[in-house]
Formats: sequence, structure tokens, C-alpha cells
Amino acid sequence: MPEPESPVGPAESVVLPPVRPLGGSKWAGFFAGSTSVRVGEAATTIVENALIHADGRVSDADDEALAGEGGAVFVLDAGEAVSLGQFLTGPLSIALERVESQRLAGPVLTPRQTDVLARLGRLRDYTPVTAPKSYQKVISARLPDGALPGPAVRLVADRLRQAAGAPGSAIAVLPVRQFERFGLVNRASLTAWLRAKRFTVVEPERLKLAELVELFAAAPVVLLADPRQAGLLGLCHPGTKILEIAPEGWLGAAGHYFSTLFGLIWQPFLADPPSYPLRSALPFGSLVPCSYEIPIRELAAALQAFVDS
Repeated sequence: MPEPESPVGPAESVVLPPVRPLGGSKWAGFFAGSTSVRVGEAATTIVENALIHADGRVSDADDEALAGEGGAVFVLDAGEAVSLGQFLTGPLSIALERVESQRLAGPVLTPRQTDVLARLGRLRDYTPVTAPKSYQKVISARLPDGALPGPAVRLVADRLRQAAGAPGSAIAVLPVRQFERFGLVNRASLTAWLRAKRFTVVEPERLKLAELVELFAAAPVVLLADPRQAGLLGLCHPGTKILEIAPEGWLGAAGHYFSTLFGLIWQPFLADPPSYPLRSALPFGSLVPCSYEIPIRELAAALQAFVDS
């Protein structure tokens, strides 16, 4: 049975400053996201004679598999299913803060996750698991159910963030098709418009970490349309303006919370609500049935008002 090393305490409710959303329908004020979030510190759990699976799951080992590696190993949330933003704000901060001397293990790292561990000086400590592997002691960390991580996640961002230099270009982070909840219908035209407005359209999982850190550090404005990458906002310097885009009715709290935690200026923009095209084909390349559109004219006006404020 798992043995708790540090108990999971109750998550605390953190009040977020109210912000009136831009865009959306006349009812937009009712869809501005939560005004409070549940925040907690991750607790660590020890499992003796355990297996780490290729997807990062931890389970008790069978009697025949008890001859695992000695000592303790800390398992990270990693792999293709974990965005870079989620990786930076996951158990990684616990690995750095509480178990600095522990070995690390987990799913095969993505190139960007590899870059992060290398930059933090922990890559040599990491063992990628491609098939169930047994250890005498496995340590894992988890948050209270439904909670966002506490201020400890700043440890990772502080170590990665680049010193402020001359202001660079504004950047935009659009949803990745593979993981988007709703298909973005006008992705191509939106991308073309952003580039015409001299935004750098960033694909965090494709850029080298050094380049990504440099872009976020220099960006005066970040347009965030992928909530899975909200953890990357920790790479920005305090005072950076964050315009977060979400379909009306689906604005989450992560972008607002991380912006508040890192001293950023956050403003939501509501795109069209998601819909299901009953009498037309799905948008080209779509992997999900529901889709939405980001109205460019309204976005342009909102962006100008936000930048000038």
C-alpha cells in the first residue's frame, strides 16, 4: 500500500481579481471564468516495491518483480501527453525543492522536456521508462483534487527565466491540433493575420528551449489561446500583458491564476462559443466534432484597446 510521506492538505481558495472580458456576446460578463481557484501544495507518496509503467503510472509490483533497483526514485509527469507548460508546473518543482538528491524516472521525455532537465542540471538523474520497471521505493507527488499548484512552482520558472533585455516581438500560442478540445476553424487566417501584425506565432514543443525562453522574456504582449501552455507564462517578466483567448463559456482559471502568481497583466477575450456543424463537413484537419472561430476584427479591436490601456 502507498505510504504518504507528506499528507495532502486541504486546498485553499484564492480570490482572483475580477476582470471584465473583451469580445463575446452581450452575456459575456457571465462567462469571464472563475473569480477564485483552489490552490494546494503537492504531497509526496512513497510506494515500496513498486512498478513504474511507460505512461508514468505507479503500481504495486508482483512478488516476482520485487528485485527492483535499490534506493528511491521520484517519478515525473512527462511524455508526449504532457505539454511543456504542464511539465514546468507539475511535480518537477517538488523534485527540485524537496528531493534534490533523488534519482528521477518517468515516461520518455519530449525534446523540450529534455532541454528543461538539462538546463536544470538534472538530465543525468533521469531514467526513461519504456516498459514496466520495478524499484524498491517510488516517490510520486499529487495535488488535492481539482487544485492548481501553489507558489512553489515559481522555483522552476525562476531558474529558467532569462534576464530582461530589450523588448522583442509580441508572441502568440495557438492550440495544438492533437490536444485541442474544440477545433479552431479559422486557424490559417488567424495565423496569417497575427504574422502580419508582427506577432511571432510560437509552437512551444518545436522550438529549442533557449529560443523559447528568450521569446517569452522579451515579449511585451503574449496572446495565449492554449490553456495547456499556461504554465509557460512563468517565463515572462512581471508586467507583461497576457491576452487569453477562449471560446465563450469555456474560459478556465489557469491563465488568470498563473498571471496573478507571476505578476502579469491578464485580460480575457471571448471567441465564438463552440458549435457542432450538423449540415457541413468538419473543418479540414479537425480531430474533434465541436469547433469555434476567433473573430479577427473583434480581436484586433480588443488587442489594440488592451495594448493602449
